[in-house]
Amino acid sequence: VDLTPPRRADAGEIASRLAAGEWVVDLRSRTAFAEGHVAGSFNFEGEGKLATYLPWLIPWGKPVTLLAETPGRIAEAQRELVRVGIDRPAAAATGDPAGWVRGGEQLASFPRARFADLAGARRRGDDVVVLDVRRDSERASGHIDGSVHIPVHELHGRIGEVPDGTVWVHCAGGMRAAIAASLIDAAGRDVVAVDDGFHAAAEAGLALTRPGGTD
Repeated sequence: VDLTPPRRADAGEIASRLAAGEWVVDLRSRTAFAEGHVAGSFNFEGEGKLATYLPWLIPWGKPVTLLAETPGRIAEAQRELVRVGIDRPAAAATGDPAGWVRGGEQLASFPRARFADLAGARRRGDDVVVLDVRRDSERASGHIDGSVHIPVHELHGRIGEVPDGTVWVHCAGGMRAAIAASLIDAAGRDVVAVDDGFHAAAEAGLALTRPGGTD
């Protein structure tokens, strides 16, 4: 096992790897990622369930470049990922995200919201697509009326099934929604990450379908 620091990637190499279809994974918090990130990169929080979700979603053998604020965070991610078969990152970059894009390019961003904001958007008649990325078993216990369901681990291969419109994506607590939002954003779609507990959906006045009926 080789846990030495990966080769350093500059902005040009990051862009080239994205253009080649490789995965560039930003390990920062979902809040920081939403505020500014390299367009086309994916967000898997280093302090979340990295070793669960990244290996679950990434195509086997796909080269991955890691982005993080510190070399320590990269090292921690390497130790987690090597245990699940991602033996060696292709490259890595640390520091200020502004240094991860080439001169003249801007960081991408997307909004975060609560279920109350989603309820407001629906009341206004906005062109809203609600995407539920929870597991089937979670969905079966209750879901927002009219929502589309694609579990997060299937989303990368099913982006084309998401209807047109601004995509408000949610899970049960916010972490999976952040991953999904980054995938949707990378595909060039308008997205809002709902960073909220699902219990707040009913409290916000969103109509839910539950086993045995609607409330």
